[in-house]
Amino acid sequence: MNPHKHHDPDHKREHVHIHAQHYEKDKGASRQWLFIGVALLVVALVYSGVLLVRAKARSSAVTALEVSPLQFDASHDDLGIASGEANAPVVVREFADFQCPACGGFEPVLEQMRKDYVDTGKVRFVFFDLPLEDIHKNAMIAAQVARCAGTQQHYWQMHDLLYAKQAEWGESKDPMDTFLTYGTGLGLDNGRMMGCIRTGAMHQDVVRSQAYGEAMGMHSTPTFAVNDQAVVGGASYADLKALIDSQLAAAKH
Repeated sequence: MNPHKHHDPDHKREHVHIHAQHYEKDKGASRQWLFIGVALLVVALVYSGVLLVRAKARSSAVTALEVSPLQFDASHDDLGIASGEANAPVVVREFADFQCPACGGFEPVLEQMRKDYVDTGKVRFVFFDLPLEDIHKNAMIAAQVARCAGTQQHYWQMHDLLYAKQAEWGESKDPMDTFLTYGTGLGLDNGRMMGCIRTGAMHQDVVRSQAYGEAMGMHSTPTFAVNDQAVVGGASYADLKALIDSQLAAAKH
C-alpha cells in the first residue's frame, strides 16, 4: 500500500470544517468592518452637512430677509424725526403707525438698535409717521402728540412711551386724557401740549410724512429700510444687525 495515496475521509471532513470556520470568522469580521465604515461615513456626512448649513447661515444672514431695493432722497428726511449723527454712514428709516400692533412688537428691536448703533454714531435713524387711519382711529392724534412733545424736547421719550403703553390707549374712544397723563409723567407743560394739538401745528407735518410714505409705495407698517434696502414688516434684532453691519462694511470700501 502506497502511503502517499492513502485517503482518510474523516480527515478531509475535519479539514473542510476548519476552513469553513475560518471563512465564517473572516466573513463576520468583514461585515463588522463594513458596518463600522458605513457608520463613520454617515457621521462624516452629517458633520459636513452641519458645517455647510452653518456656513450658508453665516453667508446668507442678510438675505434671510425679503429685501427690496428702494431709492431714498435724503432731502426728504426732514419730513420725519431724526436722531443720530447727520453724517453717519448708514441711515435706518422706519415708516410706522403708533397704534399698529406689529410696530409695537418691532419697537424693542429698534430701541436696541438705537442704543448700539445710533448712540455710537454709526447710524442715523429717521422715523416717519404713516398712520393707517382707516383701521387705526387714534394713530393720527398719537403722531401729533409725539411731535408736540418734541416741541418740549421730549419727542423720543413720548415716542417710546406710546409704544410701550399702546394697549392702554389704542382702542380708547378719547385717548387725550391718557396722553396728557403721559405728558405729566414726562414733566411736560400740558397747557402747551393742548395748545399744540388744538392749533393743528403738527397735523400738517404728520400728513406730509404720511403722503411721502405713500408716494414711496409704503402701504404696510412697519416698513423699514437700511440705506436703500427696504423690508416690509418687522425683523429680529439679529437680522437687523446683520443688514446694518453689511451696509457699514460696504461703506468702508
